[in-house]
Amino acid sequence: MNNNIKVLLWGVYSPWTINFIENFLLKNNYEVWMLNRGKKKEYDKYIQFYKQKGIHLIEVPEIVSEAYDRKEQGNFFTDWYSHFLLLKAVIKSGPYDLINMQYVECFDLMDVVILRYVMKTRLILSYWGSDLLRVEKNKLSRMSIFVRCADLVTFDNKDLKIVFKKTYKCTESLPAKIAFFGLPILDIINEKCKKEEKENLRRKWGVPEDKKVIAIGYNGIPEQQHKKILGVIGRLEDNYKEKIILLLQMSYGGTRGYRNSVIAMAKKVGFECIDIQHFLTNEEVAELRIITDLYINAQVTDAFSGSICENLFSDTVLINARWLRYKEFEMYNFKYLEFENINEINFLIKKAFNQKIDVIGNKQLVWKLRSWEHCSSKWEEIYGKMCEKYRERK
Repeated sequence: MNNNIKVLLWGVYSPWTINFIENFLLKNNYEVWMLNRGKKKEYDKYIQFYKQKGIHLIEVPEIVSEAYDRKEQGNFFTDWYSHFLLLKAVIKSGPYDLINMQYVECFDLMDVVILRYVMKTRLILSYWGSDLLRVEKNKLSRMSIFVRCADLVTFDNKDLKIVFKKTYKCTESLPAKIAFFGLPILDIINEKCKKEEKENLRRKWGVPEDKKVIAIGYNGIPEQQHKKILGVIGRLEDNYKEKIILLLQMSYGGTRGYRNSVIAMAKKVGFECIDIQHFLTNEEVAELRIITDLYINAQVTDAFSGSICENLFSDTVLINARWLRYKEFEMYNFKYLEFENINEINFLIKKAFNQKIDVIGNKQLVWKLRSWEHCSSKWEEIYGKMCEKYRERK
């Protein structure tokens, strides 16, 4: 337990940030400081959580919040002045034993590197996935001068580390660690499975006993390729369609127009569906994982995401694109179905309908890799070593 370590967590407003704070930082008694710079109504629930949990919030001038909420470049001098004011506010709140940037963005990266040198502290950059996989190459290239100023880089899976090393060849000497985020949903799934029958949960979500739930993707961005998949499974025979309920979980990402067009297409090609466009509680997410029979994963790119792990943990049959062959699949004996061409999906759906697919062992593997029970010690080791080096230098 670390009662005297002061951490500046430079994070985005996200359930993953809350997950990290609640299940690692607070449970290990770190003194946590964060910026309070977003004024949009959608951020209120996060600010409320931080205040309830005793997180120290660094208040910034209105001009800083406006620049953050705008999410795009404005007037050159105004933007740089807002960065100056932000840095001034953070420096005033310091010093810190450690700065951990969770989700690496260009201008924020520049700010934390300046703080690292001005405050003479240690900097950890933690990549989540899309901050590396879905950023333009020229933008990543411009960030390289700042990336190599970090003291350590962490990744949520092995694929991200490989991409990072290929992208930033100048960082060979930069220490890099795989540190999974724990998934609190796993504990909730375990508890629900002990207390409640799966059929009761299916009835709660309006799923008849004779139907299978097939989930497509886990958010509302076009890169999930919802429409391509619907175009293929829309060719299934009616005797299969009538036994299927599609689960379209599009709680975040993408435009409302895109999400509505996906729902309209699902109905047009002949499927009943459960469509979700609101944010879910962890309890609700756990229930959806439990009632899902098959999960189709055909994203353009992906890391070994939490949603994939949660489905594997729930004994869902994963139908996975070969181009998303995660390093973890090569290292561990996960059991799933695989397609090379998206047109092969219907064959695999029929196979899952007509025979029992072996998923034994997936649950235990995911627990070992992604439960906070196992992940917390890795983060504790990383934070401990960084803080030791910082204090030795002081």
